[in-house]
Amino acid sequence: MKLRSWQAGPCGTMGGFSLVELMVALTLSLILTVGALSILYSTKLTSAENERISRVQEAGRTAFELIIQDTRAAGYTGCAHPLIDKAINPPTSSLTNGLNSSTTVLWNFAQPVYGFEATSTTAWTPTLTTVPASPAATGGSDVLVLRAARPGSPTFRTNATFAANADIPVAADPNVTSAKFPTPVPVIISDCQGAAVFLATGFNPGANATIQHAAGAGTPGNANAALNRSFGINALVQPVQTVIYYVASCSDNTAPCTGVSPPALWRKVGSNDPQEVIQGVEAMQIKYGVDTDSDLLADQYVTADNVTDWGSVVSINLAILVRSIDQTGVEKDKQTYKLLGGTAAGGGTYSGFNDRRQRSVFTTTITLRNVTT
Repeated sequence: MKLRSWQAGPCGTMGGFSLVELMVALTLSLILTVGALSILYSTKLTSAENERISRVQEAGRTAFELIIQDTRAAGYTGCAHPLIDKAINPPTSSLTNGLNSSTTVLWNFAQPVYGFEATSTTAWTPTLTTVPASPAATGGSDVLVLRAARPGSPTFRTNATFAANADIPVAADPNVTSAKFPTPVPVIISDCQGAAVFLATGFNPGANATIQHAAGAGTPGNANAALNRSFGINALVQPVQTVIYYVASCSDNTAPCTGVSPPALWRKVGSNDPQEVIQGVEAMQIKYGVDTDSDLLADQYVTADNVTDWGSVVSINLAILVRSIDQTGVEKDKQTYKLLGGTAAGGGTYSGFNDRRQRSVFTTTITLRNVTT
């Protein structure tokens, strides 16, 4: 087939492409266009899938980072930490808790870690009472409690001796104002002879900074206005909090929920309202490393309902199931996911999702540094 150019013929007529030639050219163009669009669509799907997987991975890593940070800080008592050879001289607690309700979950700072085991899809052992009704904890997922000095909290050193019932004099820090040290807040004061937890009920910044600890003010309040004893110069003073991690979904507009949201990792600090920290966390399982021979090493990992002495817990084994927020693709997720072996009566094995979301299981073991070092 010979192509003709658009030039004037000898008789003044105009030449051009034949109909067959045009159809061939259009067909080739269509094939090339379809191929280009196919590549573009495939690239878009691959990019979306990679982004979805990356988001799941990022959510899992971030959730672990938050929990690891509080776990490693749990049980800190400064120089008062009674670390000795436990096999020869088992240590006794050097911490005195002067708070009201000092044996309840929110205020028992003598226990660095505590937990609730999901024994069914509606119950936990011990009975779960510290998580609010909205959002309620997801059945089949465990609840982790840590008592720790929170990151970013201001720390002080005493700059003079003081009586047990007097305000605590601390070295001035121009960076710490009343706004940066809001009261009331639980505080631990420690030296190498021991430590005491109390509720700081007031703070006066400035050159002669002091911390007050009056009785009856704030939640839970101090049992009395005096500490267990006086402390000397250079005693460490810093806020501590009970931090609770659990999995929940918002199903209504009851505060702190602002509508319906997917499952997420929630965190409750002290008596404050819980906050959603990582979306997509669908389940959480925990086992606790128990030291049975006083060598500061975990001899067995058990669920919370099988821990008989929380003071012997030296590490935790943590697993979470994380899902993508959006559904993509065409294949449905029909896998079974097992967390920590999937042997827990109330959870551990998760299946029947039948949706088009990406899921991954993340597992880690965290040592309670302040208990073992």
